[in-house]
Amino acid sequence: MKIKQFLGADMRDALRQIRAELGADAVILSTRSVGQGVEVSAAIDADPTAPAMAPTNAAAAAIATTAAAAQAAASATPVPAGGDAAQLSMSEELRTLRQLLERQLAALAWNDYTRREPLRARALSELTALGVARDVALQVAEALPGDLDAESAQHAHLEWLAQRITVCEPPAAARGALALIGAAGSGKTTMLAKLALRHLLEHGGEGLSLVTIDDEHIGAADQARTLGRLLGVPSFRFASGAEFAAAASRFASQQLVLIDTPALGAEANAVAALAAALDSAALPVQRLLLLPASAQGGVLTEMLRRAAPLAPDCCAITRCDEAATLGGVLSTLVRSGLPVAYLSDGPRIPEDLRPARAQQLVDRAAELAGSAGAGIDPELLAQQFGGQLHAAA
Repeated sequence: MKIKQFLGADMRDALRQIRAELGADAVILSTRSVGQGVEVSAAIDADPTAPAMAPTNAAAAAIATTAAAAQAAASATPVPAGGDAAQLSMSEELRTLRQLLERQLAALAWNDYTRREPLRARALSELTALGVARDVALQVAEALPGDLDAESAQHAHLEWLAQRITVCEPPAAARGALALIGAAGSGKTTMLAKLALRHLLEHGGEGLSLVTIDDEHIGAADQARTLGRLLGVPSFRFASGAEFAAAASRFASQQLVLIDTPALGAEANAVAALAAALDSAALPVQRLLLLPASAQGGVLTEMLRRAAPLAPDCCAITRCDEAATLGGVLSTLVRSGLPVAYLSDGPRIPEDLRPARAQQLVDRAAELAGSAGAGIDPELLAQQFGGQLHAAA
């Protein structure tokens, strides 16, 4: 390893010298202020063709110490109220140095991890290509047995991911009422039609009723009424959950009551009122939450938060045919533990609705990633996982 000291008028000047002489792969070992500016010690592998070696403990400790010092200095550097240009420049240089050191530490940690745990590192890479969230990917990698051979490890992470997804029997097979819960655009109306026609084909039209609870969107009730007329089953509209609860006893003899509820919004009081009404109804009401596979992970998490007062019994994954990746919905299912009952992957009624199978869902995610040619740059993997791996070391 070649180690050299650089003297610069400021940190930016020193970093320019390091990049010019040692290249972008140089590692910062230490930095200190001197009378003429700053003095920075940097190192680079003397033989760039030699195999990469793990950094020494002393080098890693020096980088970590410098990073901590830079972070503390950046946060403590005062900025005069009048706006001193020199102070502002130093503060910016310290922030730049901190970011550089954080990237280097992440790269060191990731490179070390790939040497020590090549199979787990490959699992993290492939799960990231599927769009699986970082925390879930790390859970999978950490749970993999350490004695796996290369052949077994090819699919072990996907099998483990599937095992963490809970599935349940379709709730529409049970007697009672089923409320469809979801945000606008989650596919509630299409799901209502699929479930209604599936029930009609399997059990006939006797004992099936359609219910719409909505006092704002008259179009929703019109769609349900049209569907009921086409299927030859009764359709009812109630302006509120409380109005439905008051009349729920009339449906006690029905085999299945499908309920289209108002779209989940930001108004918590409305959701709480609907939950109370369904709880007080004279017949048991199961709650099916619709999660569109095309939505991002953060959006799905927000849907779960808004639906929490309604205590969903299970969920259905909708719009699978519109999703470019299933990583977000897979991560949401693992984190929440909410059982998944249905997969809806097309507009055909009712053909594009089937009971959920965890392994099929994971395999579908892998197919999507493969067809898209998804691959993750090693530098991005280092930034994604290196910091957490370094902190856990």
